Amino acid sequence: MTEEGPNTKPFNVRLPMWAIDYIDRRSTERGVTKTQIVVEALSGLKARELQSLMREGYEEMRDTNRQMANDTLPASLGILPE
Repeated sequence: MTEEGPNTKPFNVRLPMWAIDYIDRRSTERGVTKTQIVVEALSGLKARELQSLMREGYEEMRDTNRQMANDTLPASLGILPE
């Protein structure tokens, strides 16, 4: 992961001291930049949000698919409605 290039831009934020300490400690332990730690954290958050949205979509589709199966299964088995 690069931290400089045409797709990057300086960005200043205020963080609580525990967050700064954590970023400093993790970057030192791993031998990577603080930017890389923050980018990895944001990537993880983005992935979790996407997974949550996908789960919601699959749950909604489950109900739709169940209803479609209930509507079409009798006809596909040759069972006529009464």
